[in-house]
Amino acid sequence: MKYATLTSLFLLLFASSGAAMADEHQHGKNHHDSKKHAAMNDEHSSHAKGHHAEGTVNKIDLKHGKINLTHGPIKSLGWSGMTMDFSVKDTSILKTVKAGQKVTFKVVKEGPGEFFITRITAKK
Repeated sequence: MKYATLTSLFLLLFASSGAAMADEHQHGKNHHDSKKHAAMNDEHSSHAKGHHAEGTVNKIDLKHGKINLTHGPIKSLGWSGMTMDFSVKDTSILKTVKAGQKVTFKVVKEGPGEFFITRITAKK
């Protein structure tokens, strides 16, 4: 009888500790996954949101889908004002502006060192 009671007690403790460990593991996994998911959402929303800036068009290269701009500081990227080339994925947006125009634009970061203009509008 004593042996049966000890065995039952042992099995009960073993089963409950296993369930607790599984619950803890599952909770940790969910916690980790939710952090990863939140980081991915932040990154995605940052891409979707983009960074807004103003500048002046220097040159447009429709053939290669590029535009050269002199822009002011882009605080959300930590950039000071500079002159640089940007790529576009949709060259039709380049047809709405011309060299010498002051513009507002939206630039999106898609990867390390990969920035694309997704919207550009001539200032009035």
